[in-house]
Amino acid sequence: MLPSTNGLRLVSSRSRRVFQSVGLLAFLAAGVTAFRLPVEDGLADRIVQRMQAFYSAAKPTKAYLHLDKSWYTVGETIWLKGYVVDAAQHLPDTLSKVLHVDLLNGANQVVVSRNLRLEAGMAPGDIALPDTLSAGNYTLRAYTNWMRNAGPDFLYTRRLAIWPAAPIQTADFDLAAVRARATLARAAAKAFAAPPDVQFFPEGGNLVAGLENTVAFKVTDFAGHGLDVQGKVVNEQNEQVAKFSSSHLGMGTFVLKPVAGQRYRAVLAPAGESVTVALPEVQARGYTLRVLTLAKDFLVAIRQQGGAGGPVLLMGQVRGAAAYVARGQLAGTETSTVRIPKSKFPNGIVHFTLFDGAGTPLAERLAFAYNQPRLRLTVTPDRASYGPRQPVRLQVRVADAAGQPVPVAANLSVAITDADGGNDIAETIASHLLLTSDLAGHVENPSYYFQNPTAETAQHLDALLLTQGWRRFVWTSVLAGKAAEPEFGIERSVSLLGQVTQRNNSNPVPNSAVSWLQTKPVMYFQSTVSNEDGQFLFIGLEGCDTTRVTVQARTPRDRKWVTVRVDPGPPMTARPLPPLPLQAPQDLASALRRNQEQRAMESKFRLDTTSILLGGVTVKGARPVVNDPRRIYPQGDATVLKMSDYTPTAGTSALQMLQGRVPGVQVTGAGASTNVLIRGINSPLYLLDGFPVDVSTLALLPATDVETIEVLKGGQAAIFGSRGVGGVIAVYTRQGVSDSGKPNETAPGVISLKLPGFHCGRAFYVPRYDAPKTDKNFPDLRRATLYWNPTVQVDALGQAEIRFFTSDAKGPFQVNIEGLSATGQGVLGSSILQVK
Repeated sequence: MLPSTNGLRLVSSRSRRVFQSVGLLAFLAAGVTAFRLPVEDGLADRIVQRMQAFYSAAKPTKAYLHLDKSWYTVGETIWLKGYVVDAAQHLPDTLSKVLHVDLLNGANQVVVSRNLRLEAGMAPGDIALPDTLSAGNYTLRAYTNWMRNAGPDFLYTRRLAIWPAAPIQTADFDLAAVRARATLARAAAKAFAAPPDVQFFPEGGNLVAGLENTVAFKVTDFAGHGLDVQGKVVNEQNEQVAKFSSSHLGMGTFVLKPVAGQRYRAVLAPAGESVTVALPEVQARGYTLRVLTLAKDFLVAIRQQGGAGGPVLLMGQVRGAAAYVARGQLAGTETSTVRIPKSKFPNGIVHFTLFDGAGTPLAERLAFAYNQPRLRLTVTPDRASYGPRQPVRLQVRVADAAGQPVPVAANLSVAITDADGGNDIAETIASHLLLTSDLAGHVENPSYYFQNPTAETAQHLDALLLTQGWRRFVWTSVLAGKAAEPEFGIERSVSLLGQVTQRNNSNPVPNSAVSWLQTKPVMYFQSTVSNEDGQFLFIGLEGCDTTRVTVQARTPRDRKWVTVRVDPGPPMTARPLPPLPLQAPQDLASALRRNQEQRAMESKFRLDTTSILLGGVTVKGARPVVNDPRRIYPQGDATVLKMSDYTPTAGTSALQMLQGRVPGVQVTGAGASTNVLIRGINSPLYLLDGFPVDVSTLALLPATDVETIEVLKGGQAAIFGSRGVGGVIAVYTRQGVSDSGKPNETAPGVISLKLPGFHCGRAFYVPRYDAPKTDKNFPDLRRATLYWNPTVQVDALGQAEIRFFTSDAKGPFQVNIEGLSATGQGVLGSSILQVK
């Protein structure tokens, strides 16, 4: 019998013959055969077991970010909450403890990174956008280390516009900003100049000669935005055989009955320019798999051409749950059909696959099932409208379609923003988990398909599924049972992954001794050995501070001529993004102007949502000495040689600079044979950027690469214990650790870097005007985001209460709430607050 294991539901349904032919179903009238249940079917068992084995081994997960807004200005803060769930049932992931969040610029370069601590699959956070950040289109990316095993296409990404924040001088931006943006726009137009991307997708996978084929198409510009098109299909004789027009975001379908041996091309006119594109090659033999989405059923029709027919197997699965499996028999060009109730499938993308009698995939088709009742999240304000700085009480209730309370698996996240701010929600937790997380490529405005479901939006969704493509797995590798060994492990703390390679090439150096010296926030030393691929991993990095470390590697024979590389993070496969337009879109212009005025006011009063304004204070004193974080002892205890006071000649080593310049220090020999004694007693401890090294490392380090050399003698070196009995010679390089956090090679086999710890986020500023100590004399400038709370707890009755105060800003405010039910369903709710 067909198994049901690992919590995956397997249901088989008796198929039925379809004899009627009405409207779009006319193509089924050619002939009908029935499917039957595969009782005691070894092939079906094998396919289901291999698929379940894939999910069990791969343990795929998904990440999602709920943001307070859909766009920002330079200098603002992105308030966010991360959700991580398993990919099959969408329940909170409890394995990974670190969520990485990156902000990438239009050129796909990381400009800001955060490590968020996951608790029960959730992680609140924030990104303060620097005032020096360039305005433009950005990509926000979120992932766990384990998600990287599935490839960069499975990381969470969303596009984000960040607009200028300079105060406005006229109805437009100031002249300098306009000129700068115009220069960027011209450069981008040249870099991105390309014809539209036009693609055609035969339903089921191939154009089969002699059979009616549904062909989907998608036309986008260089940024992935859909283009409205009209066109025709012509054969080699230039005769029109079909015509088509897009119905939504450059997508649509048409029907074509190709002739064997013919080549077809489409002639279309996106943006007024004629473009000719070849259609896929016609196959003389093959299978068509057609799916019609009816109100309560999927109607599946299968035909074959050029073969002898024979047994086939049809499977419909949703995220690894085989909800429908049935056997059928094909004969000639007869149409085999089956009507499958949607109620058999959980919500999400249904992956229909047709196999032959040997289990070889023949055709595939994606459809969408949304038959489980949506959860209802209602938001009820305690008043119809509010005045400035008045208390607000919002009653939140989560219930099912019958009105019964629903327990929530995760805390709700709540964002209240300027309703006139053009903050259209292009993506929600439901649209991501059910749709975009299982599709390849960029999906434009995915929430459109869920906000107001109609027959038209269902048709548009079907066109999307015909053109976008499944990406979770490939049947050939799954059926072969080839499970790739995971390259990345499950992170339970911040970690550092790296590799030791030969210095003159990228060949790995296995069994290398790798040492780690941490100098901030506390001194810590650990070591490990690289594996057969030269890879090493340091784990257990806790705390909120940035850790400054030096990593040193040596070959198994203690040779240092190696290169240490640290994991640069996942690659970005998407194309670079274009710059922002010179003008904000019409619906954003007024909101952007208000936002810029708010930023100007904040600058004037030196206010932001997390600061407290103090009275005037005058501080006088000596300029503080900036302490090098690589140094763990007071610099005043050491004899210091600043290389800026000298002019080292070429070939002079760091140790040679000590000769005759520091009393009690004796330097003899040269090169690798250099020897140093302090007060003629013992050999000293050698440090390079705070990391213990051997004497040959400093003997070969050019003095021109050195910033300072510091010598500690006797009691001055007591902080190093027995290791400092012979004194300490500490060398600090000019490079040290770059501000960007990228590793710097300070010597062969030695790198220094800054490693961010967990991000300890700020709390969103929520004043209490009923508290006696609240300062009411300064403006409350909250407008773009009036309120943000990522941890609203719902009780056993599915209820919660949210309390806060309005600001000085007036107008409508949009309430958006997201969360996750105990059964893995996305929870959404919205409302409007009026402040008069």
